[in-house]
Formats: sequence, C-alpha cells, structure tokens
Amino acid sequence: MTVNKGDSTSATGGEGAEAHEELRRFGYYTSNPNGTFDFRVFSKPADAAVLAELRTLVKVVFHLQPIVIALEGVLRNRADLIGFVGAYRAQLNAAATPHVRVEAALEGLIAATQRTTNLLSAATAFLAMTEAALRDAYGESSAELVAWNTRRRELHAASFAYRFLYELRNFAQHRALPVSSFNIFGERPSEGLPMVFQPNVRLIRDALLVAGFDWGKLQAELEQQPAQFDLLPLIDEYVASLQALCLDVFMLEGARLAQCVLYMDAIKRTLQVPEGAIPVVFVGESASQHQPPGNVEIIPGEQLRWLIRRFDELMNFVRPPGPRTS
Repeated sequence: MTVNKGDSTSATGGEGAEAHEELRRFGYYTSNPNGTFDFRVFSKPADAAVLAELRTLVKVVFHLQPIVIALEGVLRNRADLIGFVGAYRAQLNAAATPHVRVEAALEGLIAATQRTTNLLSAATAFLAMTEAALRDAYGESSAELVAWNTRRRELHAASFAYRFLYELRNFAQHRALPVSSFNIFGERPSEGLPMVFQPNVRLIRDALLVAGFDWGKLQAELEQQPAQFDLLPLIDEYVASLQALCLDVFMLEGARLAQCVLYMDAIKRTLQVPEGAIPVVFVGESASQHQPPGNVEIIPGEQLRWLIRRFDELMNFVRPPGPRTS
C-alpha cells in the first residue's frame, strides 16, 4: 500500500469549510478532554487508486458490523430479561412479607413478557438480516450462503429450544403472550424466618397446545414437555445457537478480515498516526490552516477493533448447544 503524504498542517480544530468532493486528503484527528481536537491534514491529494483499494478492503467491516450489532441486540435483551428476574427476586425478598400482592405479580408478568417479546423479535431479525447480508455479498447460490444455511438447519434440527423459540415468536404475534406464567414460589427456610421467593418465567404446555396455533412438526414435541417448563434455559440454548451462527459468519470472512487488519496497520504506520488518533480522509478545502476541511470519511479502524473483540469473545465462549436437561 502507498499513501500519498506530502506536507501537512496541524492545529487545534474548530468548524471547517464546506466540503468539495473533488479533493480528498489523508490525515487524522485526536479529541481532547476539553472538547477541542487536534488534526493533521496531508497536503497532497489522495491517489484515486489508493482510495479505491481502501474502500475495497474495508468493505468487510461494513458487512460484518450490522450482523454483529444485531446479535448484540439479542444478547442485551437476554441480559435485560435475566437482570429483571434477578432484581425482582431481590425486591420481593427485601420486602420480607408473607405473600406477594396480585398487582406486583402482574407487573412481573408484564415486564417479563415485554422483555421476552423483544428478545424473540431480535433473534428473528438477526437470522433474517444475516441471511440477507450473505446473499447480498456473495449471491443466492454462493458457497458461503449455502454453507451458512446448512449450518443453520443443523442447529435447528439439533435443538428443541431453537425450533420452539423461533415459532414462539410467531405464536406471540398471532395468538397469545409468549410467557404463560410468571410463577412466584415462596418457602420459609425454617420456622420463624421470612419467606424466600423465587420467581420463574414459565410456559404452560396445555395452554400452548389449545391456543389454536399451528405448531406443525413441533406439536408432538410440545406434547412431550412437562406440564410447566422454564423459559430461561431454553433462551440460553437458543442464544448459544445464534452465537454459533455469528461465529460462522466471522469464519467465512476470516481471510478478508485478516487482510483488513494488515491493511489498517499499514495505514497507521504510513501516516504515522499517534496512539488514540483516528485516521480519516479529509474531503474538501479548509477555510484556513487553523481549521480542518468540513467533511471527513473516517477510516474504520475503531470499528475493526470492535469487531475483533467480538470475534475473540465468540471464539472463547461459543459452545455447541446441547440438549436441555431440565
């Protein structure tokens, strides 16, 4: 890679001049704690071939980023649901009352239903968006899309949780709430001690079966479930499948991602970008040497680092989802 450097100007930045699309120059800026920023603009215009190479090699960032953001939405919804159950349990037990008011139980059901609905919708969106992104990037009959869809079908076939929660989202849209019961179980550890409550997000098998929803091939499997069964273990298994599918996308993009990492390192070395500075392509003229151009195209080094961190997390934590044990 060759980046045109030439001379440069440097100053404490303010608002810039209106951009002119015909002029693009490399540079970088650094934000300061007081709200200002320092910048450097290399005076020589960027070569068109270099810009074309840059845009080609960073495409992988903008391809992966929305997929990983969609998975992050699933994970945050899961954390929100689990966090709510934990906080609700703590609230009940801190009150040290012998019973739970009906209104409080209804509030628990509402909150659990809201969070479950959000999670199921986010999961479906992640699956649909990932498939569309692979189709757009590689084509309808591409080996990449075929491989990912094959993996998705394998996980679907291997996991009741995957099959069931995927359909539970449709059930919640068309028939009834996705949570049958916000069950609150309480007992005294010993005579004279206050009640200890344990809330559970549960599904009632027969309520699901008689709701008038077409469960298709899942009907027989649902009939084999306990009369009541907990939702959270199913969610954990479903999310593990989605994480595995996201990791598969990373693996499909592994070569392009590695090439982008090397290219980004070369940019920083060539431009001598200081630690913490953001490399950019400045667009247009500056009003003066004390101001940067008013428009910039950020070179996505920070986004790349964010993706690498998410990739490392998936590599460390993703495990093949196993059968439900409870």
